[in-house]
Amino acid sequence: MNTPRKHHYIPVFYLRQWATNGFLCEIRKIQGKVVVHSKAPDGTGWQKDLYKVEGVAPELAQHFERTFMHMVDTEAAQAMQNFIAGNMDVPVKERDAWIRFLLSLLFRNPEAVAEFKEHVLTLYRESFRRLRENYSELRPPDFPPTLEEFDARTDPNAGAIAASNFLQQLMNLEGIANRLARMRWGRLNLWRSRHTLLTSDRPQCLPMHLKTASVAIVLPISPRIAFAAAENDVALQKLAQGDHTATALQINKQVVSQARQYVWALDDNALSFVRKHIGTLPDRKLISDHARQLSIQQARGATG
Repeated sequence: MNTPRKHHYIPVFYLRQWATNGFLCEIRKIQGKVVVHSKAPDGTGWQKDLYKVEGVAPELAQHFERTFMHMVDTEAAQAMQNFIAGNMDVPVKERDAWIRFLLSLLFRNPEAVAEFKEHVLTLYRESFRRLRENYSELRPPDFPPTLEEFDARTDPNAGAIAASNFLQQLMNLEGIANRLARMRWGRLNLWRSRHTLLTSDRPQCLPMHLKTASVAIVLPISPRIAFAAAENDVALQKLAQGDHTATALQINKQVVSQARQYVWALDDNALSFVRKHIGTLPDRKLISDHARQLSIQQARGATG
């Protein structure tokens, strides 16, 4: 079986919409310098072994990328093609896949993956240390009767496996998924805009506050079309009726400003715009400092 080593946190099916004759414009910030390359969609937006689980059998190490992410991207790709074509009334399976894809974009990038893996490993180490120090008192009924037997049976890679499982759970957050499912979905075709839409390694605008409306999500899905989700149809209608050029510029500014390393475009016409705005917004804080400290205290058995 071919083992996937290139893990695309911005999937190929998505980037392909910005390609002309098989290539798109990659605008990348490297050590403070913004450079431009022409790249195939499968040659950018990836990191080697990003989701790999270390220390487990080869057939399990790449399970997250080969099975879960492949499933999410494959099913979401069909939904996106329907949206681009103007068909928002997609089957339930495609709608669910698109919701998982939207959630995955929050957590699948290298910085978020590293943050969550390290946090889960910290919680695992703290919980494990507490259990070992108070084994007879804290031992669950189905655990071995002695600490020695427990140590002998403990998988040294259990923390890494837990981190991978946690990442998958994040991309299936039921509460957020249900809210997205209840929202009104729309297609924003900015055909009158003087500028095409850009995308980046942080492509979602959450939320998007425009002069005409405020919507929960705006995601560019092609150089002229954006997906939008809002609490009601009025917000979507106002968004569609606004000035296309102004709307495209505002979307591009947010998409580029929140980018960490990559921006993608049809061509390099927006290079000066990207140089001015790339990375000027702080990255999203996915775990608050309070939540981080509280979870560590709980792992240590602290109360109050």
